[in-house]
Amino acid sequence: MAAELMRILCCAVAAVALLPAAPLFASPKKVKQAVLACPADVRALLAPFAKVRGVAVDFTEEKHIALLAKPVVNRGRILFLAPDQLVRRVEEPTPSAVWLRGTDLVVRDAAGERKLDVGRWGPANVLVSSFLYVLRGDVVSLLKHYDMTLTCEAPLWRLRLVPKDKGLGKLLGHLVISGRGDRPEVMEVLDGSGDRAITRFANEDRHAHPAPADLEAFFRAPAPGAK
Repeated sequence: MAAELMRILCCAVAAVALLPAAPLFASPKKVKQAVLACPADVRALLAPFAKVRGVAVDFTEEKHIALLAKPVVNRGRILFLAPDQLVRRVEEPTPSAVWLRGTDLVVRDAAGERKLDVGRWGPANVLVSSFLYVLRGDVVSLLKHYDMTLTCEAPLWRLRLVPKDKGLGKLLGHLVISGRGDRPEVMEVLDGSGDRAITRFANEDRHAHPAPADLEAFFRAPAPGAK
């Protein structure tokens, strides 16, 4: 469950992060050598994160699991409401939904509905907090928990995050987000067990302003085609 939680939350942050084509978290030396055309002011680059009110985006996720010959492909949609509410719905092939509310996580699937307190999960709590650091543009806290490297050849960029803490490293091997301009396009997550998830994003709507009631309705809505 912890590894699955990690994949869900990593997908969430990539969907709401308005990552610009710039050297996020890169040192000035690396900026000069690898990304001359990219701005070097980290706080300015992260400023849009704090302004995000809501985002809606479609996703396709391929999970490459060591024990399976073919990847598991999930398709669905994500709704985000600042500062800390998000619903991720898988609509096919097997419907499920996850609703993140601060450190509370509500899961709805074929087994029913259950609530988890992520705040009590140690490293998982750090993972959730890290996403909030991104949304707030808190570079200091991010650098405390991750080694981050970004390469940029405008308009293409690639950001790699590796946990510093061994406990967090058991959940997350690395997270790589790549995109074009100010749009994240692909995210790769390597979990602590060696399984890999690749998520592609499409039809992003940055003008979506869902209310809390909208997120709950989206979370509880029947799957497409359900009777």
